[in-house]
Amino acid sequence: RGFDVFATPYIPINVKCINQLPGIVIYTDPTKKVDYGRYVEDHLIWRFLPTPPAQCNIPYGFTLEDGPHVSVFSPQSYERFFHGHIQKEIQHQQLENDSVALYSVKATVEFTPGGSGAIVTLVVPGLRENSPYIEEDDRLQLRQLRITSTQYVPVPPWTTYIYEARVLAVIRTHEQLVLSVHGLTIDTSEVNFHAPGTLMPTGTMHRLSFNVQFPFPEERLSPQLHVLAFIQESLGEAAEMTKRAASIDVNTEHWHPSNQFWVQSMLFPTEADCSVQANAHSGIFPDNLFDTQLNVEQRIAMENICQQNYGVMPYLISGPPGTGKTKTIIETALQLIANIDAVSHILICAPSEQAADILVERLTVHLKPAQMLRLTRPTRSFGEVPQQVLPYCHVSPSTGTFSLPPFETVMAYSIVVSTCRDAAMLISARLTNRDLHAVSSRLLHAIHPTTPQPPTTTLHWSALLIDEAAQATEPTILLPLAVVAPPSVSPKLTFTPLVVMAGDEHQLNPRTSSPDSPLRRSLFARLFSLPVYADHPLARHAPTHRRYPALRPSFTPLRQNYRSHPAILAVPSRLFYNNTLLAAAPADKTHVLVSWEGWPSRHRPSRWPVLYHDNRSDDGLECDGGGWTNRGEAEVVAGYVRRLVEEAGVEQREVAVMSPFSAQVKVLRNVLRGMKTGTGGDGLWDVNVGPTEAFQGLEFKVVVLCVTRSRGRFVRRDQELGWGVVGMRQRMNVALTRAQAGLVVVGSRDVMCGEE
Repeated sequence: RGFDVFATPYIPINVKCINQLPGIVIYTDPTKKVDYGRYVEDHLIWRFLPTPPAQCNIPYGFTLEDGPHVSVFSPQSYERFFHGHIQKEIQHQQLENDSVALYSVKATVEFTPGGSGAIVTLVVPGLRENSPYIEEDDRLQLRQLRITSTQYVPVPPWTTYIYEARVLAVIRTHEQLVLSVHGLTIDTSEVNFHAPGTLMPTGTMHRLSFNVQFPFPEERLSPQLHVLAFIQESLGEAAEMTKRAASIDVNTEHWHPSNQFWVQSMLFPTEADCSVQANAHSGIFPDNLFDTQLNVEQRIAMENICQQNYGVMPYLISGPPGTGKTKTIIETALQLIANIDAVSHILICAPSEQAADILVERLTVHLKPAQMLRLTRPTRSFGEVPQQVLPYCHVSPSTGTFSLPPFETVMAYSIVVSTCRDAAMLISARLTNRDLHAVSSRLLHAIHPTTPQPPTTTLHWSALLIDEAAQATEPTILLPLAVVAPPSVSPKLTFTPLVVMAGDEHQLNPRTSSPDSPLRRSLFARLFSLPVYADHPLARHAPTHRRYPALRPSFTPLRQNYRSHPAILAVPSRLFYNNTLLAAAPADKTHVLVSWEGWPSRHRPSRWPVLYHDNRSDDGLECDGGGWTNRGEAEVVAGYVRRLVEEAGVEQREVAVMSPFSAQVKVLRNVLRGMKTGTGGDGLWDVNVGPTEAFQGLEFKVVVLCVTRSRGRFVRRDQELGWGVVGMRQRMNVALTRAQAGLVVVGSRDVMCGEE
């Protein structure tokens, strides 16, 4: 009763304090980076580029408590608001990384020829579940402990060297890191003096003890801090132009409201940015579709975007699970490139690498490698990239890593696909609309100083399409937004850049380490809460029968679900989507398991493929630090999976087993791998097992959801920490909407009762 089950693991103070001691720092240089200065120097003319705006003056270490006025969100305080919250997030991510520091951990050390350093291999618990999240070329701090062969700890207890190591490889399946450590030699490691028994049987490697720290790489978030300055400058220009509008001659060739107010219209749209619709849609569509299976809603969205008939503001495609959000994005991109004369280059982004890869895989049917680039940062591992996507990536001949292609090659691609984060590569290389237009117009003026400027101009990037937009923080979305933003001063545009976002604000929101951070609310969700979207007659949450004329909707709510059996779809439709979802999947996909004897019969010849198992086994801690498990639950789950495989003929790879607790995920894997099957198999090795978040965007024939928590007194603390599925609407929605033909929920009725 007096023990705190959420307490952190105990580390001896004499080992823990070593990480606070000063030492001799030895750095390992990064090996995977793009020299953006050289890139710009080689391909663009520096003196024609505009000077980037300065960041707001917020000192490092700033917290919101230091300036409460920053907590007010408005166009005027936009940069300071997000700047403060990003800095707070950096601090919390570092605290999160500090909590998983390793102490006195054994690592395999192989000294490199020439005596300049070593290759170190170590196991990092939680690496499979991205806790901590590590990428290649990340920096780790190693402090070697001085432990003799008799386990005596001399004074000082470490070698006084702080090795700034670099990650060479991340092997997530085995939770291993391979590090390059400059300066770790036979002499500095003292292996011949303090630890003669460390030599391994191979005769070339040693087992040494280290304290390991994981400094958070601030460069992951620093591009967001930089882009905020540009956004604030643009918002300031819009505010200034509003004040001066009465005295400005709108016929001057360099003043165009669509330019000056573009960023404001993308972030703070109002009815003034909309167009009016006088009549309902005719229901007649062109027959030149690449995907002829698109439904009416998807076709309306694609047509509105291509015609740009809704105004100058983001077009939002609200797509619940299985409604074809990505399919609509793909068709829109292809239609823009093929049929809109003024559109020749499109940027398509997604928050995650996997989502961006899926976009490329679907586009490969229509585009060749010379037409599309999968832009990838140098630190991404080749093993993480699908084989179908690799031909669309550029690999630097000099470094052998992913990189930016030469300038002429980048400019020739019709479509560039990247993560929202990696869109910063285009900003750093000065390949944004603003920079490219500045170089083009200033160079033309330098060559022909007396020639009048052309009355119109065509920008390079014509559209930005973002899939799974609700999973990205607002500052992350700003990166690709800044790439396509038009210059504030230019001749009239032949085509105003489009911004289209597809997502579902009712599924998982952006994850942050900072609790209750405003960063957890995506730009997609914030836009949908604005009156111009939320109060429209066609809004999903409150549709009305208001007649025309009305503002033309700058959004499309997709309603037809092509994934799930109606019985599976019923609960999420009612809880999260105002009963608007319609089951449209073919029966040969969703009704294939209705005859399985394991479903509750309810006296019907055709059973509903939904089952709830009231599990009474106790949850417990696998280890210190909150590793919650439930062995009884795992055995129940394994029994259901085995029956589905043996009796219903479900293939193992068609089953997804998910738990919100990473420790329970490991238990589930072990139990399933050790389960004997009656079909001659030795373990259920091909069943997909993972945390709930890992399955967003995926679908499986059968989903088994493990609640794991069986003691109600811990539920409130779970919710405070963001653990579990009880009370977590968005996580529960993801879990319930992955299944096509069968859903099994295993949980305690006492805990689940009262949870909507």
